[in-house]
Amino acid sequence: MAARTETKRKSSTLKIRTILVPVDFSDNSSHALMSASELAARFGAQITLIHVLEPAPFMSGYETLPYKVSDKQLELTAQTELEALAVRFVDPAVETKQVLRKGKAHHEIVRAAKQLNADLLVISTHGYTGLKHTLLGSTAERVVRHAGCPVLVLRTSDR
Repeated sequence: MAARTETKRKSSTLKIRTILVPVDFSDNSSHALMSASELAARFGAQITLIHVLEPAPFMSGYETLPYKVSDKQLELTAQTELEALAVRFVDPAVETKQVLRKGKAHHEIVRAAKQLNADLLVISTHGYTGLKHTLLGSTAERVVRHAGCPVLVLRTSDR
């Protein structure tokens, strides 16, 4: 064994400068944000929180009804909640930004990761299985499939 020559490996240091964290305001996404905050603090990275407002197809055609919440109000509420999450769950020493998008969640998350040159995406999953997974699909699964950067998927379980 001593006769084996060691090959020199290129020293590669993992560089994480920008972490994108999609949030849906669930407890699971808050846990993912806390994990991303720890990573950002260790690597000296910044965090960008993203929330995607998806169109509600069942409301199509009912835009004039008085009980409908305006798109502007939804945006203001989501922006306020994003800012509150950043204050509550991100280390104050970590630089944070908030991004609000409209569209299909997985498309907008992947698009934002590319536009921001994200080095890492940290996303939570609800861990749906069976019929619930079939009916609701998995945004995290679609993001993993299409993202151009590494994706850390965190599952919060009741166990």
